[in-house]
Amino acid sequence: MKVITAKRDIEIDSSFAEEILERSGENVFLCYQCRKCAAGCPSRMFMDKTVAELMRYVQLGMVDEAMKGNTVWCCLSCQTCSARCPRGIDIAHVVDTIRIIVQEKGIKADTKHTRLLNLVWMQMLRYMGRMYEIGMIGILNVLTGRPFNDMKLGIRMMRKGKIKLVPTIKKPFETMKMFSRAKRLRK
Repeated sequence: MKVITAKRDIEIDSSFAEEILERSGENVFLCYQCRKCAAGCPSRMFMDKTVAELMRYVQLGMVDEAMKGNTVWCCLSCQTCSARCPRGIDIAHVVDTIRIIVQEKGIKADTKHTRLLNLVWMQMLRYMGRMYEIGMIGILNVLTGRPFNDMKLGIRMMRKGKIKLVPTIKKPFETMKMFSRAKRLRK
């Protein structure tokens, strides 16, 4: 792909974007960087770059920048970015696709916050059967030394009915059994 700028023509390698399109069915070139995806991301505070930046790296063929760092590992696959995208791009699916490519290449993120986020996320799923946003953010804020970081926002969201103080628990015993079976299969 050729990009024309005021000073010169720049050649961009679009092969990574084409691979993403082939694997996920999502065209990253539809993204016009409105950043609504990044604004709504609940795990943004743990990412070294936003999902909007990740999309731009893919568009520009900056494969190393897209694959390195912890953004793909911190993504919760909650679909908030996809739901907010005015172009209808399933951004979470793009991130999942990049995560698969990164795993195939053997690139690993090993940061403290990435491991912490993963641990809290998986424990919530294991024992509650679903995600409990207030609990997750609260636990993460306490464990990272910022217990009151999101309190004002949380109160505003509760008043508007966006999140609930008490979690809805869906079939926790079935989820716990599923985790036990998965653990046995890994051995």
